Amino acid sequence: MKKILIFISLSLILALSFSCKNKKAKNEDKTEGENKPELKYNKDSASENTAVLVFGEDGSVEYFEGSEEKVFQKTKSGLEYRIITKSKSKIRPNIGDVIYINMTYKTESDSILFKSSDIDKNFKMRLNMPLHNGASIEEAFMLMSEGDSAIFKIDAYNFFTYTQKKVKLPSYVKKGDKLIFNIKLLEVLPDSEYVMKNREMYSYYINQENSQIERYLLSFEYPVIKTESGLRIMTIKKGTGNKPKNGQKASIHYTAGFIDGGIFDSSLERNQVFEFVLGEKQVIDGLEEAVSKMNIGEHSIIIIPFRLAYGEEKYGLIPPFSTLVFEIDLLDAK
Repeated sequence: MKKILIFISLSLILALSFSCKNKKAKNEDKTEGENKPELKYNKDSASENTAVLVFGEDGSVEYFEGSEEKVFQKTKSGLEYRIITKSKSKIRPNIGDVIYINMTYKTESDSILFKSSDIDKNFKMRLNMPLHNGASIEEAFMLMSEGDSAIFKIDAYNFFTYTQKKVKLPSYVKKGDKLIFNIKLLEVLPDSEYVMKNREMYSYYINQENSQIERYLLSFEYPVIKTESGLRIMTIKKGTGNKPKNGQKASIHYTAGFIDGGIFDSSLERNQVFEFVLGEKQVIDGLEEAVSKMNIGEHSIIIIPFRLAYGEEKYGLIPPFSTLVFEIDLLDAK
């Protein structure tokens, strides 16, 4: 339901009439499709608080007050946001575009978890389809135009599970927790332009990766299956059960590392079976494809090309363009 936000000083709230409400409602058609209206805050001179009345089309009225930095608007999906700087640009990102951003995110208790400037001053990422229902970081990006800066509140569980596809959630994440994102959108580059601009770089990394995979495979005598996507599967022990289907929860033990050596994660070390639902994109593409091709009881080594893992982006300890190796035991699927 579309809501109209009217910001007024505390001293004027009691004098507000229903005619004012109707007048604002008529302006709704003029702002249809504009999901980042210009915000004007009016503060009480004594308390420095901001008074907010929210009128709904059904006649409902919500009221709250507080300091300006605590006033957030909501989209229909429930995404909470506050525009800090609104540019004059009309260029907004679409799915598939590459966006250049400055971004930090932190917990609600102000513990900083990520700063894009620590990774690359030209930090970029591809804008993908949201992988879950409700408010998402992808919606946040599409709410902005080039040059905008804004603050968003994103559900922590959804972000880590679906957007980042973490195989293990941080210990501090609890249901209902929010992450606070501070984002400045610097540039939007359509996918076709980005591909042309980076064609030579991609060709170089793909050629290097293919040579590295071929050398790696020489160390093994197991039969190798190469899928259409480029995934390599070496079966160490065949399974006697069925292959898991979309919608089923797969239970696996795994050890994950880099093709040039080094382990970065292991469910065995934690002594904790890892579970995910197939078809829900809860894990990287290469891992989901591999498990879908295994039989219950199977033990395999999987080589995942960077484009089926984390691509050109740095992800935690995983460098850009990393080819990953997973050793997997498919324990069950139901």
